[in-house]
Amino acid sequence: MSRKTTRRSAAAVTTAAAAATLLALTATAATAAAPLSGTEATIAVGARNAAPVVSPDGAKAYVAVTEADNTSTVKAVDTQTGAVTGRLALGALQWGAHPALSADGSRLYVLDGLRLSVVDTATLTLVATLALPDQPRPAGWSAGSAAGLAFSPDGSTLYVSQNGATAYRQNGQSRILAFATAQQAFTASVQLPAPFVGAPAARPGTGDVYVGTSQGVVRVSAAATAPAVAGTVQGTATNLDYNLAFTPDGKRLFGLAELGTGASTIIDPATGTVTATFHPAGSGDSLENPQVSADGTRLYLADTNYGTGTATVLALDTATGAPVPADGAGDLDEDAITGLALGPDGHTFYVGGTVGQVANLQIVAH
Repeated sequence: MSRKTTRRSAAAVTTAAAAATLLALTATAATAAAPLSGTEATIAVGARNAAPVVSPDGAKAYVAVTEADNTSTVKAVDTQTGAVTGRLALGALQWGAHPALSADGSRLYVLDGLRLSVVDTATLTLVATLALPDQPRPAGWSAGSAAGLAFSPDGSTLYVSQNGATAYRQNGQSRILAFATAQQAFTASVQLPAPFVGAPAARPGTGDVYVGTSQGVVRVSAAATAPAVAGTVQGTATNLDYNLAFTPDGKRLFGLAELGTGASTIIDPATGTVTATFHPAGSGDSLENPQVSADGTRLYLADTNYGTGTATVLALDTATGAPVPADGAGDLDEDAITGLALGPDGHTFYVGGTVGQVANLQIVAH
């Protein structure tokens, strides 16, 4: 064999080996990227207010929950076995916990009253506990309770909504706070033209923040040097659309009426108008925790009907708001739903709820 042939053969072997290694790595990455599906189970996690989020790989659920002694804790649950694998105490209950998980799953943020806890999920340890900045208010007034939180699309900012300060039969204006996740510091506060708010939602693409208020759905522009109120969506004030969810492309925003007539809205954020009104449930139902599927075709929401003591996960067509019963989940073990997360596999629900004096995490396939 000539030296040239030997070199060509060696090069071919090296190229083949490199290709095989690349294929192996690609296959490994593809396998690792496929999220796990939760195994159906009902797991007792506390006394009340169970609110779950799920890790990007689907292996862990983190549940913010209130214990019987009125303390707030986070429980880590193995989604394959249903075992509670960790517990972290956050302190005395202030109001009710709202959890949010970073995109990489490394940090869990839990908002409770006027306290924001930052948790390292790898070790389930507390990284920091931060008080919300004091809310400007007259002497003798109490600060308003926090209502929810949401990440900006790039994960650099966590937005916190807070109800207006209160006094006897009086309410001040609510606000949105911006929290820089890298610096772990609050960097901005935007006053809203309404006393009561729901959880915020950031629009994919633009990063503008929307929040349902008692005066309608308000848009806060994130494009300026500092966030600022940019307007209110006409036609949303009477529905009390406190619960919001975007489709992944940011082209549709759903505003769910928490209580009342059951009427909810589909909003075009490009024009700031309501394009349709739909009725996912009857009058008196509590519609909360909206989740949109990764392909943008389904809207899932928790429906607690306090008149009948039943709770279900409803599935709706995002284009029309029409129900898709086959994709939802009924006959749940809970009397009331307090939290809902859609698993990263796209077909597992993680339901936080209560039955009697027990808070559950129920894992349901659909």
